[in-house]
Amino acid sequence: MDTLHASVRLASHPRRRLALAALFAAACLAAATAQAQEDPPGRVGRVAATSGDVRTINAEGAWEAVARNQPLATGDRVTTDKSGGATLQFGSTTVRLGADSDVVVTQLDDQKIRLHFDHGQMAVRVRSDDVLGELFIDTDEGAWVPHHQGQYRFDRAAHQVLGAQAWAGDMLLEAPDSSLPVAAPLRAEVWRTGAQQVTHYHLVPAVKDAFGDAALAADKQDDSHAAANAAAHVPPEMTGAADLARFGAWSVAPDGAPLWTPARLPAGWQPYQQGAWSWISPWGWTWIDDQPWGFAPFHYGRWLSLHGRWAWTPGQWGAARPVYAPAQVGWFGGAALAVAGAPAVGWVALAPDEPVFPGYAVSAKYWNALNDASVAPASRRAVAINGRARLAPSGPVAYANRGVPGAVTIVAASALLPHVPVSTMPGLRGAALRPPQLEGRLGRATSLGPPAAPAGHTALAAGAAVVQVPFAAAESGSPATSVKGVATPAAPVAPARPVVPAKPLAKVAAAGFATPVAPVAAAPLAVARPTAPVVAVAPTAPTAPVAAIEPITAPTPPAPIASR
Repeated sequence: MDTLHASVRLASHPRRRLALAALFAAACLAAATAQAQEDPPGRVGRVAATSGDVRTINAEGAWEAVARNQPLATGDRVTTDKSGGATLQFGSTTVRLGADSDVVVTQLDDQKIRLHFDHGQMAVRVRSDDVLGELFIDTDEGAWVPHHQGQYRFDRAAHQVLGAQAWAGDMLLEAPDSSLPVAAPLRAEVWRTGAQQVTHYHLVPAVKDAFGDAALAADKQDDSHAAANAAAHVPPEMTGAADLARFGAWSVAPDGAPLWTPARLPAGWQPYQQGAWSWISPWGWTWIDDQPWGFAPFHYGRWLSLHGRWAWTPGQWGAARPVYAPAQVGWFGGAALAVAGAPAVGWVALAPDEPVFPGYAVSAKYWNALNDASVAPASRRAVAINGRARLAPSGPVAYANRGVPGAVTIVAASALLPHVPVSTMPGLRGAALRPPQLEGRLGRATSLGPPAAPAGHTALAAGAAVVQVPFAAAESGSPATSVKGVATPAAPVAPARPVVPAKPLAKVAAAGFATPVAPVAAAPLAVARPTAPVVAVAPTAPTAPVAAIEPITAPTPPAPIASR
């Protein structure tokens, strides 16, 4: 072990807070610059659950409450108070925050997931080999890189010394002057001192407390549902999909496609009616659903009605990594569509073989990746995209789910505002739209792209070319029939690998516990192993008797993290 055992304080809290603010500002600037020049990333994060007071900083620089099912992107910061907690998901990776914790998403794209942990308590569950080499936990002491699937913990409490431990698996600290492997069941306490900021560490027994027990219990519950999702061929990197087996059941459609049906729904429930819209860069209008499972089914795949009940299909992704969309809906409006004499806008959940038209400019490659999993090759029409362009549907409202009773929503255009529950917007939805009345209104409406940015928000795709894509009528008025006239770019891409039909429902729903990764034995260390010319970690002569660093005792959090 390191021969230095004196308690060492890192930079003062105000200085560290200033550094964190600078880091947050840099991440936001980098995100804005990248978004203006290229397609949005296909990878996204999600706020899966919160308890107590959990806040973030919005685009205007003000603190605001975090909403469950809020997407996370580069530049987002999540902070909990002394009684708060949060569960975040990034594809197959789950991050749990305890009380008085702060983390910034410094990079989230198709290449990397970088999270900067400042203080508090954070548990990380790595479930897939797909993210190994792409996931980095940055701290003031360096970057921690998991090398295997496993369960890891980070905390920084009163001493301001970083604690990092592995419950299962192993990870490597890449510090500026050295590297340090930490494997289960070890815990390292790490700090830097002196003008040269030399890295020191101390190996201690693993900490056991209420936060750790709650995180491990929650991981075990999630793992117990992983087998059902895997049997249904849901890609592990589809953010939010981990919750589906817990809140519904998997079955198989007559054509072999996997179907997920929610277990319990409120009376009169319809997709995209119980929740609110939010304006989130770089996607624009983004759906935030009220249901605890309401992320993956509203940002991937398609909805269809079978025998009077809604079901969701994830699409045929094959080996491709899922691509996030802000909402899988078809928008419509026009001068003839009105509510109480005022201009109106409407939407309906997309059915299989219907493309999504985002409100931002896209390349041909991105357009293909966004729609290929849910639009069959026979239902496509070539549309040339020169560089990047914003695609917009044109023609009558031909979405298949418009024939499902109650599925269409029409609201006053002036009432479509961020964070306002759709149920409170003046308009017509659900049972209020009777078939004759609905068809009369839709007959006068036209298919459109997402509405323009609300007041105070920056418009998307400013100056980008707009390509109108004719959207032909469906072959049949019944829900979930194949819709012709689906647009795809002229530039071809390799088709997704066909999905193997899921097993019968009884077997699909079977759950099993994921076996933890075998711990990797760590060699005894005396000093952090340098990666550059060796800088000796010389003992500091104390002016008082040297006291051993006590294991960090983190503040006791509330009961296991749950949704509010």
